[in-house]
Amino acid sequence: MSGSIYDTAWVSMVSKLVEGKRIWLSPSSFNYICDAQDESGGWEGGHAIDEILNTLACLLSLKIHEKVDPNEITGMADRVEKATQFVAQRLSGWDISSTERVAFEILVPSMLDLLDAEGLRLDFPQSDKLRQLKKIKMSKINLSHLYKYPSTILHSLESLIGVVDFDKLSHHLRDGGMMASPASTAAYLMNVSNWDENAERYLHDALENGSRIKEGAVTNVFPIGTFEFAWVPLFSFRN
Repeated sequence: MSGSIYDTAWVSMVSKLVEGKRIWLSPSSFNYICDAQDESGGWEGGHAIDEILNTLACLLSLKIHEKVDPNEITGMADRVEKATQFVAQRLSGWDISSTERVAFEILVPSMLDLLDAEGLRLDFPQSDKLRQLKKIKMSKINLSHLYKYPSTILHSLESLIGVVDFDKLSHHLRDGGMMASPASTAAYLMNVSNWDENAERYLHDALENGSRIKEGAVTNVFPIGTFEFAWVPLFSFRN
C-alpha cells in the first residue's frame, strides 16, 4: 500500500507534553508533507476531492506547527499562503454533485471548521450545499450509540472533533489503532484527556511500516491483514 499524504498530515499534528515541553510525536511526518508540497502550493494528484482533502489536512498541520514555532521550517508563512490559495481555487471550482468519496461530506466541513478555529476561513460557492449534505448525513448517525457499539465512522474520527467525547471511545481501539486508520488514531490521541500509550505505540508501528516508502510516511490503512484476506474473495467474486 502506498503512502497517504492525508493520514501522514494527521500524524504530523500529534504532540505531547514531556516535562512541560511540547514534543511532536513524528517530526519526520511533518518534513514528509512539506517535501511533498507542490510548487502550486497544494498537494496534487488524483481527483479534485483528493487534492482538497490532502491540502486541507496539510494546511491544518502547517497552521498548527506555525502557531507553535513559526520558524520551524524555512518559508512557513509562504507555504501557508500558497496552500491557502491552492485549496481556495480548488474549492471554488468544485462540483460536489459529481464527487464520490466515502465521508467527504463530513470530512471537508470538519476540516474547514478546524482551520477556521486557527484563524483561516475558507468560503466557496457550494459551501452551503456541502453543509446541507453534512447535516443530512449526521442526522442518520446516533452519536450516543457510538460510545457503545463499533461503527465505520470510527475510521474517520477526525471528522468528529468537537462533536463527540473522545474519552468514551477508547474501548474501540484494537492493538492501539482506531479502525486501522492512522488519521483516526492521530485524531483520537490529539483529543483524548489522558495520553494513550497503546495508541502512541500503534502510530509508531504505522510509521515503521511506512518507512519502507519514506521516513515519516504512513499508509491509509494499517495493518492491512484483514484488508488483504477480504480483498481476495471479493476480487474473485467480481470476476
